[in-house]
Amino acid sequence: MKQIGIIVVLSIFSFSSAIGQLIKVDQEVFGMDCAPCAYGLERGLKKMDGLQSVKVSLNDGKAYLKLAVDNDLSLQEIQMEVKNNGFSARNAEVTLNGELVNDGNEWNVSVNGETFKVTSDTSDDILTKLKPGKLKLMGWVKDEVDGGLSNKWKIRITEVL
Repeated sequence: MKQIGIIVVLSIFSFSSAIGQLIKVDQEVFGMDCAPCAYGLERGLKKMDGLQSVKVSLNDGKAYLKLAVDNDLSLQEIQMEVKNNGFSARNAEVTLNGELVNDGNEWNVSVNGETFKVTSDTSDDILTKLKPGKLKLMGWVKDEVDGGLSNKWKIRITEVL
């Protein structure tokens, strides 16, 4: 009986990590020009489930988000919240766990129902080391037009962790 309990616990942990998740997002924000703007955005972001910590910097023009373990937030949801608070979400530096798949000559990373297409401006050194399967990485997500936010992104991988 004890072995069955251990197997169930291990299955739960392996299932939750198999889905992939965002770990950290440093989101560039356009349109913040005063402290109350930054405070309002920070307050709005903090209402989202799945965040461990949020800091918005007016000086940097960024929102720094650390996501909770086993969160199911998507980059689209984060950028929509930025937009709903009256600002534009620009490029984002992300750290994520995901499933890397080679689809023809394209690498894609799946995370929480989103697809991150690895761009050709990722260094050759990194591209030659990529292998299908689970991985943790850091990269820059290209700006999307706010009105056309989708669950598909372009990412330049800067580091495989």
